[in-house]
Amino acid sequence: MRQIIPTPAALRSAEHATLKSLVGAVIDDLQRQAADRGRPLPQLSVDVADDHRLPADVAALRTLLERGLTEAVRATAASATMARTAEVVVTSIQYPDRLELEIADSGPSRAERHAADGLFGGSFAATGTQQLLDRLAAAVRLDDCPEGGVALTFSIPLAAARRAAA
Repeated sequence: MRQIIPTPAALRSAEHATLKSLVGAVIDDLQRQAADRGRPLPQLSVDVADDHRLPADVAALRTLLERGLTEAVRATAASATMARTAEVVVTSIQYPDRLELEIADSGPSRAERHAADGLFGGSFAATGTQQLLDRLAAAVRLDDCPEGGVALTFSIPLAAARRAAA
């Protein structure tokens, strides 16, 4: 894995980074990787408010986003038929006490994924995932989407995030 050393300008902008800019950066990385491999990505949509600030540990949240988006892309590209209509949507809702970030895809259901190779395969089930969730004091939920596919939702308490940042 390559290591990126941030420039002074990047460090200054990271101080004012938003959830939307983090999601955009992760998607940009996925698009570069897909282009390098010559594989098209599904339609990626982002519905994250501009004013949603990063709630806590940026590195932990970025890694969770990378794993969740990678799984969603993998699941939607599972078949040629699905790849033509594949979609991944990232949304967020900020409540007074928590931030919820959802990655929903149009891939197979939870049961179909579990039968095929285990839900969220090796990348999401990696041993460090629980540690990342713990660092954010976050809960994770998996739901089947009504139209098909799976929604992965991270619920990050804002009070815990403020304490961690202090």
